[in-house]
Amino acid sequence: MFRRTMLAVSVMLMPAAATLASDAETSASAGSSRFNRNGTASATARYEGDLGFARTRTNSGRLNTARGVAVGVDRDGISLSVSNAVAPRNGPALATTFNLSIGRDGSVQRSAGLSVANGPLQRSATAGGAVSTGHNGRDRIATAHASGRTDRFGRVNASTRSHSSRSPRLAETRQRPVRRVAHRSDPREVRRYRAVRR
Repeated sequence: MFRRTMLAVSVMLMPAAATLASDAETSASAGSSRFNRNGTASATARYEGDLGFARTRTNSGRLNTARGVAVGVDRDGISLSVSNAVAPRNGPALATTFNLSIGRDGSVQRSAGLSVANGPLQRSATAGGAVSTGHNGRDRIATAHASGRTDRFGRVNASTRSHSSRSPRLAETRQRPVRRVAHRSDPREVRRYRAVRR
């Protein structure tokens, strides 16, 4: 029995709220083994909002692939989550996730994750995340997680990152009326001009 090593990294921008508005969540996992002709592949997708969709697609065999896509649209904004995983029969397993939400006020929340698992006997990689615009623009979240498994001779590298930016408040500017000044020519300059033309 092979010893399994696992590395998991997760990051969260803000705590999740009890009531979420537009939000999307996905995950994908793929693995392969030297002793198993067919590998494994799985994916999940979920969304909440007035409009949106959630789709998953998996394939196992010589090339194991998994993908989850979710989009949620609400009056508070739009949320998008995409996760992919691939694991060939020979070679490292790879999983990625990207999550993005744009609020009605222009604020942006995003997160991403990457996992690479490489082992001579068996390997698998998993990545996923979630985003939300929050209820009435509050309690926005962006999370990501990445992990992997290999035999005792393998190695897993996993990382996540996140970013949050809020739209700056536009300062109210008042435009002052511009005074129109009528420029009048000096009578002496007019006389000189006429003298030249003559």
